[in-house]
Amino acid sequence: MQYFYLLFAGLQVSAVHAYLVWRHKDSRKWSLSEHVILAKKSRLIYFVSHVVCEAFFLLFSYQFYMVQHHLPALHYLNVAFAVLDFVQAVVPTRGKTVEIHFAAAYVSWCCFLLSGTLALFALNVAQPFSTIALLLLVLTLGMFAYIHINRIKIWPYQLLIVPLFVIYLLFVAIGAA
Repeated sequence: MQYFYLLFAGLQVSAVHAYLVWRHKDSRKWSLSEHVILAKKSRLIYFVSHVVCEAFFLLFSYQFYMVQHHLPALHYLNVAFAVLDFVQAVVPTRGKTVEIHFAAAYVSWCCFLLSGTLALFALNVAQPFSTIALLLLVLTLGMFAYIHINRIKIWPYQLLIVPLFVIYLLFVAIGAA
């Protein structure tokens, strides 16, 4: 069931992200968040999708990190991710709140990436799952680093990083079972 929680969390939020970028395809913006604020309906869809994602991801995190592997630090990093992700979903990326939104989104992603990265090294992940996971991790972290170098448009990378990291986590979870 934990694999379902992980996949559902990642795939539904990724589908919503892709839909929102497609919906606002005539006004290409810098980031996914800037696409979201173009319409009230988009903000609502984004918010609901993120709340659902957080709930299902925390179910996965609790079962996998706390119950199955007794790694509370990794679970608490995911709790921090969920809280900060909720903040960035609530706070719009415009006006006086843009810095709050950006900081919450950035730190939440750092928590998410750190938890998943530490999981690969803290768990005994069987082959070939660990090799495939490592390749996916390098690709994900490479894209995350690249958006800091080339800041022209980051939304295409944002659309790819989420499902890629979810697949990475799936390989870690299956390999550590």
